Amino acid sequence: MRPVDDQHGMEWDRCDRCREAMSAALDGEAAKDAAAEQAAVDAHLAGCPDCRAWQQDAAHVTAITRRARTGLATGGPDLVARVVDHAPGPRARWRGTAARAGLAAVGVAQATIGLVSLLGAVTHAHAMTDPLMVLGAGIAHATHESAAWNLALGVAFLAGALWSRHLAGLLPALGAFIAVLAVVSGLDLVAGRVDPARVATHLLLVAGFVLGLAVVRTVPRPGPGPTPGARWWRRDERGAPDGHAPAVADRWERESDVA
Repeated sequence: MRPVDDQHGMEWDRCDRCREAMSAALDGEAAKDAAAEQAAVDAHLAGCPDCRAWQQDAAHVTAITRRARTGLATGGPDLVARVVDHAPGPRARWRGTAARAGLAAVGVAQATIGLVSLLGAVTHAHAMTDPLMVLGAGIAHATHESAAWNLALGVAFLAGALWSRHLAGLLPALGAFIAVLAVVSGLDLVAGRVDPARVATHLLLVAGFVLGLAVVRTVPRPGPGPTPGARWWRRDERGAPDGHAPAVADRWERESDVA
């Protein structure tokens, strides 16, 4: 910044005025009387070692910043081929789209079954009183619970087809439900306690589970990293004192399992 003249002169015996003038010169600012100002600066520098050291440091910093602003950027590695190789091809994109469309169709069908069952259960509950109670609930209430679950699964399938980020979290619970349902449905079929057409509607759950797996597998992961099961305990131990893992989780623990 250019020092401002005052009525009492430049006061070149003061270090701050001299350094202001040197800073202005390094910035390329022209003075009104450049020759006289430079002569005053030289005279002050001749008797001030601190200002001479300041001048050297300022010139060094100015040179570094100018090179940083005007230097040519160095070329980095060419990553185009690597990115193209890892990009999903047309067939993979088609499989992902087909799996999402199929999961959405299963969601609509499953939600319809749940809604029809719920409406039928409500009508049945108003028409008669259930004499049988199981674990504190009548048959009508058990039917309400089953219908609500079927409706919720249909909505979950639809949401997973649109936003697959948290679809992987549904699959373990759904897989366990299908396994238990398959066992009890087989026993009920053998004993004649259920109509085969009712059991056939459970195939929608199997289709939704398989299509959900397909959608999860076609969703691109955020990058290379440990397996999803390891993300909850893996810690980055770089820079941790005495071999103790830092309290802050690494970036993979903050990522969802799927995008």
